[in-house]
Amino acid sequence: MRTISAIRNPLYAAHGRAGAAQSLIRVARSFSTAPADIPAPLPKLGGRAAWHGSDLDGSEWWGKQLTEEHLAELDAATKNAMSSGIEFEDDVPLGVSKDAFPLQKTAHLLAGLAEELENGKGAVMLAGMPVDRYSVKELGVMYMGMCSHVGHLVNQSSAGLRSKSRGYGLPLGQIKAEMKGKTPLEGKQANNYFRLHTDRCDVISLLSVRTASRGGLARIASASAIHDAMLDHAPELVPLLYQPIERIWEGGEGVIALPIWAVTPEGKFTTQISPSYIENAQYVNGVRKLTADEIEAIDLIEEIGLDIGHEFLQMPGQLTFINNHLCYHGRTAWKFAETDDVDNERDNEDNGRLLLRAWVSPFNSRSLPDTPEYKEMWGAIEGGVPRGGLEPAVRAGIKAKPPELIEAYASGRVDYYGMYKRKFAGEDIDL
Repeated sequence: MRTISAIRNPLYAAHGRAGAAQSLIRVARSFSTAPADIPAPLPKLGGRAAWHGSDLDGSEWWGKQLTEEHLAELDAATKNAMSSGIEFEDDVPLGVSKDAFPLQKTAHLLAGLAEELENGKGAVMLAGMPVDRYSVKELGVMYMGMCSHVGHLVNQSSAGLRSKSRGYGLPLGQIKAEMKGKTPLEGKQANNYFRLHTDRCDVISLLSVRTASRGGLARIASASAIHDAMLDHAPELVPLLYQPIERIWEGGEGVIALPIWAVTPEGKFTTQISPSYIENAQYVNGVRKLTADEIEAIDLIEEIGLDIGHEFLQMPGQLTFINNHLCYHGRTAWKFAETDDVDNERDNEDNGRLLLRAWVSPFNSRSLPDTPEYKEMWGAIEGGVPRGGLEPAVRAGIKAKPPELIEAYASGRVDYYGMYKRKFAGEDIDL
């Protein structure tokens, strides 16, 4: 592994954070698809969002305990919402709103949480949700109610798996294993490793209900810190990530090109990456083949992120909120047992690792780059509005998964993350 130094970029040192932001705007606007057109040097991002794992672990917002007063409010609000006539699709509550979920002291806590997500480290953990006191259905209402005080809930999407259990087309997903394998197949979630990535929403939230007996660690890293570290030891690769790179999505033409790193009109950083979606696009007819340097740059995000980020076991009752414009998240593989494996029933689908997932557009979110691609995939670029998730794909027209992509995995010709040369701890599914 390369050594990551802490040398400050002279452009950032000379002009400060505001000057660096303006330089990034000028740089981003000057990019074309030709690497030779990219100016240098690029400035560092710095700031509170450029944290390392020890910084997050010491944050007052990482592991903030819910008080008995918070829990009493949440319990009363859950009962109020359950009696208000909200509809359900199986165990998923539909249309949970702030009005149906009244909060006072907890609302103040969640307002501070939203501020930390947008203008702080971009990652928050609350602890102490009594998940053992409630059914999954009741927990869904409580969880959705809390999220409704942070922002707009959006229906979730997935260009690859399109799994209903995972939340495809719904405001709440259940993250669990339904099969063992490195590659999810036939709409089933697997116990596989996920590289650091963003989801197609402003904020992803996860509530832990159960853990696996082995594995299933969560990983989180600051995109800004990765950006700045790459400037230190692989500066020639950084500009490549500010250029459009194709990735699959379920709307429009089925493939869309966005930069991994970009800058908003106000000078704020934003990022969008899914290594598997980028890899999958390489098997779609007509898509430009990535260069070796582009693949290396994407691969390096994982290496740096695991080196400087934070790994943890999200325990039952812990809720995380992660700003996808500032942070990446991933996971290690975990133990999974089939239903008929009575000796290991602790880790089957009904008893094993389970997290509830929500996608949120916060009321205080940043704007996004003003390009046709961002408008198409996000549905809106203005801050503070519902955007991302499935709705933009519906608007653009749902596209079936390309048959050549389906065939590539079904035939065994390609492996999940097989395009990338690096392998990392936590990938083994046979625990």
